[in-house]
Amino acid sequence: MLRDLFKPISWFRRHRGGGMDAGSARGVEQGPAAPTEAVTRASGEQDGALHAYSKRMLPPFSGQLQIVECGDARALSMDGENWEIQFRFALDTGSTRADTNTAREKYTAVASITPAGLQRLSLHPVFATEVVARTIERLCAWISDSQLPYPASDRFEYWLLDRCEQKPLALLRSCADSEDFGKPMVRPVWAAMPASQMPIEDERDATEDYVPPVNARLESLVAQRAGPSPRAAWFDRAEATDIEFPTFLIREDWVQEEHSRLCRLYLDRLAPRLLMLQGLSSEDRQRLERAARANALEVDRFHRLYPEVLDRKMLNALCVEARIRRSAQPL
Repeated sequence: MLRDLFKPISWFRRHRGGGMDAGSARGVEQGPAAPTEAVTRASGEQDGALHAYSKRMLPPFSGQLQIVECGDARALSMDGENWEIQFRFALDTGSTRADTNTAREKYTAVASITPAGLQRLSLHPVFATEVVARTIERLCAWISDSQLPYPASDRFEYWLLDRCEQKPLALLRSCADSEDFGKPMVRPVWAAMPASQMPIEDERDATEDYVPPVNARLESLVAQRAGPSPRAAWFDRAEATDIEFPTFLIREDWVQEEHSRLCRLYLDRLAPRLLMLQGLSSEDRQRLERAARANALEVDRFHRLYPEVLDRKMLNALCVEARIRRSAQPL
């Protein structure tokens, strides 16, 4: 169960939020560090100022990750209740070239926080045990006293463009600073949440013939709308005030009613996660709250990260329903 709670933590290791100069228009995606590389040293200062922020988990959008940084340590959570605490260390890449820096940084888990309490993990000898213990206690105290959700920091956005109008069609990625700004994907392709992780019921699929899941059909529609040679572009949301961006991260103005219906089904199912978005209007948030009623378990899981709740009575009822349903499940 704990492994399932921290799947987004693996995502964060792969999508760190940095890695390219802001002025560059070309590049390749940065992959994760090889897990077999040897530890060479602990890097940087362990005691530093605390910095708390959040960023969207992409691609595909699956929530708003909460992050607390303290020197070389950080704590990550996707629901505000379960956290993983990590420390940074350096890797030896094994390069013998004189012009190559052989030290590369990576994070490793040192503790987790769950409703059951704090669980410390065994440490590699490279870490100073007292420093790690002190930092874990500091992060735990901060998380306990801080107010969620943390402010969103990923103002730089990479959008797949509509083939005909060259307008933002679907959000592919985002970053918090200029390090990743301007870095394109090898091939800009939008991915929906997989049906295995987010099943979507469609009454029209009740036939004997196989019909692909709503998720896959919408993914195909977005690809068709982007065209055979898809294009994407970076935007600074603080400056791009004259551009219309899709509120729920994907365009909803489809020509065919069937396509609009599939998009609505997808967004309605994603509503418990979309409610974590910051800056939504009251009208948009009300729409998501209505749609989220069909998924009480996910609302109960993510509601701590909702920046605003319009119908508090409805939210409380859904949380009660979720806990009753969990208690009725066999161990």
